[in-house]
Amino acid sequence: MKVYLAGYISGKMLKECTEWRIKIREHYAKMDWNICWLDPLNGKEFATITADGMKSAVPGSALTDRDWMSVSNADLIVANMDTFGEVRPPIGTLCELAWAWTMRKPIIMITKETWYKEHPFMQEFVSWYVPDVETLIKEKLINYFYKGLNTAVYTEDIYS
Repeated sequence: MKVYLAGYISGKMLKECTEWRIKIREHYAKMDWNICWLDPLNGKEFATITADGMKSAVPGSALTDRDWMSVSNADLIVANMDTFGEVRPPIGTLCELAWAWTMRKPIIMITKETWYKEHPFMQEFVSWYVPDVETLIKEKLINYFYKGLNTAVYTEDIYS
């Protein structure tokens, strides 16, 4: 299974932008599951992101092309809508969500913000909402999608 980790990117908040991704990846590394993590912050060139998150050593068209490829190759999108206190909206992430929806990819959105959960577009786009990464892990939401794409295992009481 391939999981794309969509979310805010800012050079000023690069630590916060990567921490949640690392937390998810480390949790699932403990399991013997074949998950390929597609991450827009994968690669050393992303250390060149400007503080405002608007430029890097990689041309914008290349960033967009790579992210589109990642979304189109993903089986599941996990989108963290936290901007870590920054005022710039997560425009790139919103574009990725639109791409994912047109390709009918399931989306798990991490957000506490009512405006995302109540917006009619997001209600159409998003499969599942969670307030934080801890809840995503605790409620085993990636597990649900993973098990739907892999060998079925039934409990003995499934038919009772």
